[in-house]
Amino acid sequence: MNNAILFEDVFDVQKRDPDGKKFDKVSRYVLKSDLYEFEVTVDINIDIFPLQVGEKVSLCLARTIHKDGTAETGKYDKTFPGFKQTETLLDSYDYAMHGKVFKYGDNSSGGATKLEIYFSFGGLLMKLVGNPDKLNVIQVDSPVYLLIRRL
Repeated sequence: MNNAILFEDVFDVQKRDPDGKKFDKVSRYVLKSDLYEFEVTVDINIDIFPLQVGEKVSLCLARTIHKDGTAETGKYDKTFPGFKQTETLLDSYDYAMHGKVFKYGDNSSGGATKLEIYFSFGGLLMKLVGNPDKLNVIQVDSPVYLLIRRL
């Protein structure tokens, strides 16, 4: 894992809109991973990136889209990325959102300690539940990129 990537795992799409459809162009998906036994609940714009139950996806959380881990400047750069011909993490994924970590929670069900981390991507929400040891690099109020690709 390079220093741009905070978290990465392969997930199975388990459910679509488990609580019913709320919006026309957005669906809420429940994803589960085998490797680290994480669960993700994420809102995705289905006009851009529809998923099917049973599909496998790679999900990545990154602090920056620069492959070398260079921090974002927060300023507009008219030469980035197309004009510089710079390859970024975006080139390796099908769907991306930029947002912020806004809340931590405790989910200690069944005796196992699990951490819940909540993200907002311009109103589209995500909850990541899993082992705190694997998630300790993710901090509240930090910016984050969500990157997803089909496998």
